[in-house]
Amino acid sequence: MITNKSRLCSLSPELDFVFFPEHVSLSELLFFDIETTGLSPKTSQVFLIGVVQYSDKLQAFESIQFLAESTDPGEELQILKAFSQLAREKQFLIHFNGTSFDLPYLRHRYEALQLSHPLDSCHSLDLYRELLSMPAFFRQMSDHKQKTFELLVQYPRKDKLSGKEMIKAYKAYALSRASSTREQLFLHNLDDLKGMLSLLPLGRLKQLLHHSYQILETTEIQEPDITGAIQTQVLFILCLKRPVPVPLSANAGFCYITVLKEKVKIKMPLFEGTLRYFYKDYKNYYYLPFEDEAIHKSVAAYLDASHRQKATAATCYKKISGQFLYAPGTPDLPLLQEEYHSKEHYVSWPFSSSSDIGLKSYLHEVLKTAITQK
Repeated sequence: MITNKSRLCSLSPELDFVFFPEHVSLSELLFFDIETTGLSPKTSQVFLIGVVQYSDKLQAFESIQFLAESTDPGEELQILKAFSQLAREKQFLIHFNGTSFDLPYLRHRYEALQLSHPLDSCHSLDLYRELLSMPAFFRQMSDHKQKTFELLVQYPRKDKLSGKEMIKAYKAYALSRASSTREQLFLHNLDDLKGMLSLLPLGRLKQLLHHSYQILETTEIQEPDITGAIQTQVLFILCLKRPVPVPLSANAGFCYITVLKEKVKIKMPLFEGTLRYFYKDYKNYYYLPFEDEAIHKSVAAYLDASHRQKATAATCYKKISGQFLYAPGTPDLPLLQEEYHSKEHYVSWPFSSSSDIGLKSYLHEVLKTAITQK
């Protein structure tokens, strides 16, 4: 087994901690990536494991790579032992789509070689799944491979080998031990690791889900819709605490979101008409057919009995005319509907001047629904 170490001077020690609990330190994180001779752990083996960790001694990040010099099982055993020794000292194992491949593959190889492993005692963080938990921003990508995400953040990958070419290169190296081929293997694995790290700032999008922003402005604007007709929209402008590295946008149908560094714009169409607010305690109300509204029984007691009837859940409402915004989720505001069984909810616009809590609650539900909906 060959061990290759290098100091990663270009990496800032102030990595984003959006994905991790605040109490976690850099020295508790281990980024890793594996290279194998095939997809099935039953018929192939690990030939290279690369990691990136923070070294308190160096006060910098370092990469460590373990390469099998041959396909001899003893070489793979050494690699797995070396990785296990590092992983036992960490709290988080960070990977890209390792939940589907790297972790189950490693478990099988550890068991096949009758080795203990720390994989189940560490917290696992899959950057692939973390990013795709916000599909609205990445739905338009051609695919969700790591290299495609790297293109999005403009990571300057030097390696040109595909996965299949890596396997061929390793098999050639196992026969020739050529240093040039060995460097190609190390470069591919290191680019996978550094490319993974380059995706971390995309996690700043999670600020939108964690209330980590300020509401700067709320205003009405006039813009043409897809038919060319002028439509009134409400524009919310937010400011994130930390900027997102690349411009991104998301079309959720009921709103359009753009992110440019720390500035976020949310556009929502404004509707006009008459909706209903349904009272929940309908047994305490009477429905007035002529007025097409419900009133409380304490007031209805003074009306002629022929002009009232006991309200049902579907007739216990107050009609409200005006302007409305679509309201996903459960914001802390009165919700309006067209009919009792309507699935869509709306809120009156503008919000009252005393509804800061309602505005924050409303935007949280808008962002959560828009960003995470499949």
